[in-house]
Amino acid sequence: MKKLILLFALVPILAATVFSQNSELVLDSSVKPHAGVDSVYKSFSESYRRLDVDMVAGLYSQNAAYLVPDNEIMIGREKIRDNFKGFFDWVKKDGRTMTISFHIAQRRIDNKLGYDVGVYTLRSFKDGREVAVSHGKFVVVAVKEKDGKWAFNVDGYSALKPEKTN
Repeated sequence: MKKLILLFALVPILAATVFSQNSELVLDSSVKPHAGVDSVYKSFSESYRRLDVDMVAGLYSQNAAYLVPDNEIMIGREKIRDNFKGFFDWVKKDGRTMTISFHIAQRRIDNKLGYDVGVYTLRSFKDGREVAVSHGKFVVVAVKEKDGKWAFNVDGYSALKPEKTN
């Protein structure tokens, strides 16, 4: 009977642990959650679901650096916004929707500055069906701004090779 009571007591704790990590943001076991930075990722994923260029641009600091593969470094929120606008407009024109999720492998955050290293997964849907999936690696540097909110100050990424299928 004591074992049964213990089992019922542990089930909610185990369930809370498993479900506390949103599938849009998964942290390796060695990575500690950080409410401020984690909320940036949550909003980033939401902006992709909505294809909301202003929402995603607002997640970057005013003088952020965006390092897109095969392109010049973009400095400033407005240039970053313009880049996302072109991409999101293309996705909409093609009749697609998108999701993005993140797996954080390494993190260090101090009072006002932090970085994450991880892998993103980008999924594209058309007519309710998944039509493409890609993965890439990234590093972001986040800063705590004067208003107390966290924002990406440096964002660099590159694609990973597609997985081989047999």
